[in-house]
Amino acid sequence: RSRRNGARAPATMTVVPSALLWFLSNHPLLSLPLLMLLAGLLWWWRRNPLYLLLGLPLALANVFLGQFANAAWLNGIGERGEAVIVKAEQTSSTLNERYIWRYEAVVHTADGRDVEVVFHTNTAALWPLENAIRIPAQDQPFVVKYAPGFPRSFVILTNESPHGIAQIRARARERVDVAARKFRFSPDNAGFRAGYRRELEAWLGAHGDDPAQHTDAQRYRAELDAL
Repeated sequence: RSRRNGARAPATMTVVPSALLWFLSNHPLLSLPLLMLLAGLLWWWRRNPLYLLLGLPLALANVFLGQFANAAWLNGIGERGEAVIVKAEQTSSTLNERYIWRYEAVVHTADGRDVEVVFHTNTAALWPLENAIRIPAQDQPFVVKYAPGFPRSFVILTNESPHGIAQIRARARERVDVAARKFRFSPDNAGFRAGYRRELEAWLGAHGDDPAQHTDAQRYRAELDAL
């Protein structure tokens, strides 16, 4: 089970901003007119056009960047926990010509509570930030950080969860495999030989001591010696 990892900001200081960021990132289209209305009210109250000039671009930016801001916030203030997806279903909506999925999950907090949550492909908070959506498989536990006092808002720590670790390993092996194919196609090419050596050395430096990849490590060391 998860443990507390150092001092965190008091829950009372994080609940309101966490809830606000959760709402903005999970309901970006609904937030758009609300933020514009807020900017208009501030302009009417303060008689300062700056609120209108800033309000519109910020409201539009939230549609595309809200989940990234939420992820960064949760990574900074969050408490470590564990979660698992218990149901995944495809919706009729699409994002970049791919169907959006709806997920039901349970977050297990550091103090032993189980919190049921719902999120979607396009609203999931993921850390580190990257141009990819990596959602764990159903029934596969993963590491999260959740907002103290508001655990329904959480970020998936992709590189610390089994699914993310497996993908990192696969990408690293793919780089070695690509270099190997070039070298085997033209073994007299000095550039291909040097590139293959670099990839083998890089892989062994990063993953050579990983017990889960012992077989690959032995094979890559043998291939490096053969070079």
